Amino acid sequence: MRLSDVAYHGLRTAIIKAELLPGSPIDEKECMERLAVGRTPLREALQRLAQEDLLLAVPQRGYFVSSTSATDFFQLQEFRLQAELWATRLAATRISDTQLDSLAALIKEARAGVEAKRMEIEWHLGIDEEMHRLIAEASGNAYLMQALTRLYALSVRSLYVSRMPVALLFEDLQDMVVIHEALADRDPERAEAAMRAHLSVSATNLIRPVESSSRQVRMEVRK
Repeated sequence: MRLSDVAYHGLRTAIIKAELLPGSPIDEKECMERLAVGRTPLREALQRLAQEDLLLAVPQRGYFVSSTSATDFFQLQEFRLQAELWATRLAATRISDTQLDSLAALIKEARAGVEAKRMEIEWHLGIDEEMHRLIAEASGNAYLMQALTRLYALSVRSLYVSRMPVALLFEDLQDMVVIHEALADRDPERAEAAMRAHLSVSATNLIRPVESSSRQVRMEVRK
């Protein structure tokens, strides 16, 4: 892996998991030491993250972690909803048997985790992200998959910033089953409806925490 990729993935994870909070400046010297990379690889990583809207480049001041307001969240969810629905419809007509098997195996893993009452948020989000990745891949559209990867990262960051209770993620298991059944039946309408229901519940669960978090960030910035 290239050093710029090491820096990119390290910073991206820290931003998504809200280890670097919205509005906080990026200390390039500290990043170089922590990630064991030089200035050039780090700058390349920072530019990539700015292109993905995870960082904001401010002339003469450097890079800052992008803010996450309630308005940003609503606009993100509007865009992501349409992209996810399109990907799901395409996947229903293009998904391979191998990809269906991968999704079934993921559901089996998710069910085992739910029954074991796993509470690590990283595990829950990993399951959800893999489901969306598999469906985006099954759409057969590389540009759509690239866009959804970016949108998912921004959505997950909103979850970490808002500190949404992880227990809400247990509700996703049945959604996964319904989506898989519709895809297996090659039924675009059912698959789209199942994905719409899944994303609508997720968005509803996040609205209040994101609004609360946005108010808190604004108060801290004023201090």
